[in-house]
Amino acid sequence: MKYVRVYWTLFAPMIRRSITRRYGAELAERSIRQGKEEYRKLLAHADDLGPGNPMATNAYFAYVFAAAWLGSGRQITPDGMGEVMADVLESRLLRTVFGMTDLNRTPKKWEKDMRKYEAWFAAHGKDYPVNWNVSFDTGVHRDGSYYYFTRCPICEFCRREGIAELMPALCATDEVMFRLQHGKLHREHTIANGDGVCDYWVVGDRVKDPQ
Repeated sequence: MKYVRVYWTLFAPMIRRSITRRYGAELAERSIRQGKEEYRKLLAHADDLGPGNPMATNAYFAYVFAAAWLGSGRQITPDGMGEVMADVLESRLLRTVFGMTDLNRTPKKWEKDMRKYEAWFAAHGKDYPVNWNVSFDTGVHRDGSYYYFTRCPICEFCRREGIAELMPALCATDEVMFRLQHGKLHREHTIANGDGVCDYWVVGDRVKDPQ
């Protein structure tokens, strides 16, 4: 993947604050100092997901946290790193950004976004085959958005790099992200847990009995 500095520049200070609060300034400083180079290494090894890919941000986000974790010498447990990720998502900046979406008002928002990715992949997938494979089944649920992936390049990359133990924590950030958008994720399967799919059924948090 192409090296893009902005993700590290944006998230590293937030990661440092969370690790400092939870584990102390010394480990936080080492995680960020060494993580900066780990971020470059990870991106150098990662498959190119293609220009204009609307899902690429997910990979950059994941690899920033993986880099900081590697920078710590894996002294933070994967679950502990999951708490750091949640701290970052719960920061004032990201609460504001995600809070601009209300899934009670726009319940099909994520289906529309995934349709945009589907269109991008249809046009570019032959050139960038290592990508998410997304499918839809509009007959399963009436409420919200429902879609699923049968391939996840982040999961494949983490397994290849020997950091698969971080994947459950990365997957768990989905629940936080949707909650900040006034939504709730109903999920039964993830590829990281050895299932054949990652399923997403996302509904507004005011829906009493989602169907």
